Amino acid sequence: MPTTDKLGKYELRRELGKGAMGIVYEGFDPFIQRTVAVKTIQKSLVEPSEMEEAFARFRREAQAAGRLSHPKIISIYDYGEEGDLAYIAMEYVDGSELKDLLDAGDILPIADSLRIMLQVLDALEYSHQRGVIHRDIKPANIMIAANGSIKIADFGIAKMDSSHLTQAGMVLGTPTYMSPEQFMGKEVDGRSDLYSAGVTLYQMLTGERPFTGSPITIMNKVMHQLPTPPSHFNPKISPALDLVVMKSLAKTPEERFQNAAEFMRALKRTIPQDAPTPALSDTTLVISTDNLAAMGTPVDDFAVRQRDIKLWREISDSTQRSDFERYLQEFPKGEFLDLAKRRLANLDKLEQEALQEQERKRQALLAAAERQQQLHKAQLAAEAAQMAKLEAAARARVAAEARQKEELARKAKLAQHLARIKDAGKNERMAAAEAQAKLAATQAVRQQQLADLQNKRAQEFADVMAKRTAEAQAKEALGKPTRRKLRQRNKQSDES
Repeated sequence: MPTTDKLGKYELRRELGKGAMGIVYEGFDPFIQRTVAVKTIQKSLVEPSEMEEAFARFRREAQAAGRLSHPKIISIYDYGEEGDLAYIAMEYVDGSELKDLLDAGDILPIADSLRIMLQVLDALEYSHQRGVIHRDIKPANIMIAANGSIKIADFGIAKMDSSHLTQAGMVLGTPTYMSPEQFMGKEVDGRSDLYSAGVTLYQMLTGERPFTGSPITIMNKVMHQLPTPPSHFNPKISPALDLVVMKSLAKTPEERFQNAAEFMRALKRTIPQDAPTPALSDTTLVISTDNLAAMGTPVDDFAVRQRDIKLWREISDSTQRSDFERYLQEFPKGEFLDLAKRRLANLDKLEQEALQEQERKRQALLAAAERQQQLHKAQLAAEAAQMAKLEAAARARVAAEARQKEELARKAKLAQHLARIKDAGKNERMAAAEAQAKLAATQAVRQQQLADLQNKRAQEFADVMAKRTAEAQAKEALGKPTRRKLRQRNKQSDES
């Protein structure tokens, strides 16, 4: 809360709620002497990239609701900016959100559901006729006052005929309650609000939403899947009401009710003839104690009712079980009996959810520890695998070095063997050369001896031939006379 407990002219009395970008306070206008709700947005809490759009939506809420004046729409009184804050002063509603009732898990009676929805449609008919499309109709934006009347709140993403803050192609809204055309980013009109109103009516009648899941899952179902008829969850729903709800959830705007008035007429036709039509009026009744007595209402009962209302106002925003238990003890038949029981049930549910959340966190921590242990085991296994890999690599390296040494030794041994072979060959060649030299010398000697022998024989032959020649010549010389004598003898013989 601002340190001065004041914003603009408004005194800030207490905090009603807090969001991501600001706080809603119960305030007081000292000039008009009335209680107001002061909704703020704080610039320092908004991302710089989102600030322009966030403040544009905030101003749009003031502009959209500010141009409307209807008993079922929260009235906007003022808009201003001061320092780090922008604020909207609006009508203060003494009540709770429809969402609170639905979150309690109870199915609303059909009559109550129709009474609430007829008021919503009445407000939407008025809004649409003045060119304002809400675009975010949902239980959280429907306030239920203490007297049972409703107020539509939060026109932060409303579309106005003169507005250029949004364009076709932008997707705005709450997925569970968005129409198909909103998901597609198309231009929307009042029939989109009627679809969202149909989803809200479906939830009031059944305690269920037509489509659930992640935003993508919901979008796929909204675009392509028909919802289960509400009578499937609540057998008390008539076939006529089934048809009305299903028509409001048609996929195309042309198949739905074309305006809120048509939707209202269809809902009223589903009410049995002998049942009272749910009232739309929220006129405040001012009744004096004298009038009460005249009507047969004891003054003491009126005083009890006043204390009942006063106590409920004091505890309506409480989150303490003891407050609602005290209310039930003091007013066992109080006007807010059912609501107090729902609040207690809701607190029980919240407590149970808190315990479940605590257990979930504990389980998550255990799971995280288990995952950490598994991760540690995996890391140890990875380190062991890496060590084994390194050891295998070392063994492979040692084996390779051993093989390399063996190869070097083998090569050295082979080199020695080759050297020995080379030396042996050299020695053999030297021995062969020596033997060849000896053989050549021997052959030379033999050749010389042969030559000498041949010369000797030639000389001897020559000597023999010379001797023979001499002898022949000698004989020739000695035989010439004899031959002559012989030839003469032979001649003589022939002649005779």
